[in-house]
Amino acid sequence: MACWRLFIKGFLYFLTILVFTTFSTGSVMAQNITKRIWVTSGGSVAFNFKSLTEYSSGKTLSNWTRLNIHYRDTSNAGGDGTSIGWRLLVRAGSATIQSDGAAPDIPLTAIQVKPNTSIPGTTTTDITLSSANQIIVEGGDPGALPVTGEIVITYECGTPPATPLLGRQPDYYFVDLIFTLVEINP
Repeated sequence: MACWRLFIKGFLYFLTILVFTTFSTGSVMAQNITKRIWVTSGGSVAFNFKSLTEYSSGKTLSNWTRLNIHYRDTSNAGGDGTSIGWRLLVRAGSATIQSDGAAPDIPLTAIQVKPNTSIPGTTTTDITLSSANQIIVEGGDPGALPVTGEIVITYECGTPPATPLLGRQPDYYFVDLIFTLVEINP
């Protein structure tokens, strides 16, 4: 009788392991997303207005910031993951361009962000800065292959269609720009 109980106990233990193994290794797939973004140059953007012309017509910093990205979405089996693409977003870290002194703040609408990239299969969108996330670069699903490349940003301050900065009090103004690389889910 004791031998029979030992056999039943061992059989149930084996059956439990078999069921757990079957259900845990079947068709379960996990998504592995790698997202990296780093600034290679132009991490600090400074507009120095030195003339009446610059105050009235604005200033452009062409190809100022260079960002590199790496994006990859795979499954545990090494195949294509479930995302349908990726986006690079930008937003301001505050509601205005803040004055360091006593001058009134400047609206975020004074700054335009204009991206450019040679990454295949992407679209770029010029935006007027705001405190909400905005899409500036979008790419499709690369399959299981990684997306790597450079994104170059041009900034404009006080250029049309923005209101000229003529008449603004001279001061040191600042705003943080936050870039975020995200996946597009189906």
